[in-house]
Amino acid sequence: MDCNECDGECCKNIAIQIESPETREDFEDLNWYLYHEGLIIYIDDEDDWLVQIPIKCKFLKDGKCMIYDKRSPICKNSEVSRCEKNIKEAKIIFKNEGDIEHYIESLKALK
Repeated sequence: MDCNECDGECCKNIAIQIESPETREDFEDLNWYLYHEGLIIYIDDEDDWLVQIPIKCKFLKDGKCMIYDKRSPICKNSEVSRCEKNIKEAKIIFKNEGDIEHYIESLKALK
C-alpha cells in the first residue's frame, strides 16, 4: 500500500524504541506504561521493543498531511515498506499487565 491509499496511520500514533527489559524490575516498569489507556508495547520484526502512544498529528486532516511540502525530516524519511499497513504483524504485543506476566512465564519455560 502506498501513502495515497492510506488514511494516515503513521500520523495517528508515535512509536518510541525502549531498552529491552532484562530484569523483573524492568518488566514491572513496562506495566506502568500499560496503565495508560490505549498505549501498547510491542516487539517488532527486528526484535526492537517499542512503546506505541496513540496520538494524532495535529496536521493530519481527512487522512492527509496538511503540511506535506514542509513536513519534518522524520516524516520525509519514513519508508512506506515500514508503514503499519505494510508490515505483517508485530512479533509480540503487550496490551496489559497479564500480557507481560504471560511473556515472563514463557521465558522461564524456555530455560
